[in-house]
Amino acid sequence: MTRGVVRRGGRVLRPQGSWSASVHEYLRYLESAGFDGAPRLLGVEGDREVLTYLEGAVAADPAWEPGRGARLPDHARTEEALAGAARLIRRLHDVSRGFVPREAGYRFDPHPPGPAQVVSHGDLGPWNTVYRDGVPVAFIDWDAAGPVEPLVELASAAWAFVPLAPPVRLRESGFDPVPDLPARLRIFLDAYGLADRKAILPALRRCRLAEAARVAYAPVGPAEAAASLEFLARELRWLQEVGDGLGRAL
Repeated sequence: MTRGVVRRGGRVLRPQGSWSASVHEYLRYLESAGFDGAPRLLGVEGDREVLTYLEGAVAADPAWEPGRGARLPDHARTEEALAGAARLIRRLHDVSRGFVPREAGYRFDPHPPGPAQVVSHGDLGPWNTVYRDGVPVAFIDWDAAGPVEPLVELASAAWAFVPLAPPVRLRESGFDPVPDLPARLRIFLDAYGLADRKAILPALRRCRLAEAARVAYAPVGPAEAAASLEFLARELRWLQEVGDGLGRAL
């Protein structure tokens, strides 16, 4: 899914960006803190970073494009996988609270984390998740790491992992029959340990607006940028339609 990535046995070589030094500092911290849900940084080779290869299956859909549901394999649609993703995110957020960066040249938010923020992954979804025996065990592709409020990142992850989408997109993702979305959202939030489930509702809107701001940094042309923004606008309109019912169900 990412151009220029090469695997050599137990190592993965990936192109670097201007943000890589900040990401490397964060990955080193995660390793020192004992978090095993991320690849280890082994060094730099020329213009590429070298990371450990993590065995498992990644639920990426190469045919995905804005406006359609990303096809998920059977193991990524189970309630066990959904709860496992939430628990892994909670572990990441908990360990990240102790990280005080010296580098802050992040890709999308080049500043140190604010009082309510932590540095975290920045692009959580099945497409960046390694599954083993149907359970999420690690996240890959940390290029989008940067400051974020944990609740806002949890909301963004809920859009992807539950996933929150209208029936047509859920069927495109492989759900048949269409699942009970409030029930799946409750599973996700409870596994994370969110005390007040309803707190996720405003965060679901905020994370989509934050995603729209990121389009300005994406290496895409005007038509692709417009497609991304139109997709996010449709998600926000759908959230407006279902938000009250979703809130009552939580």
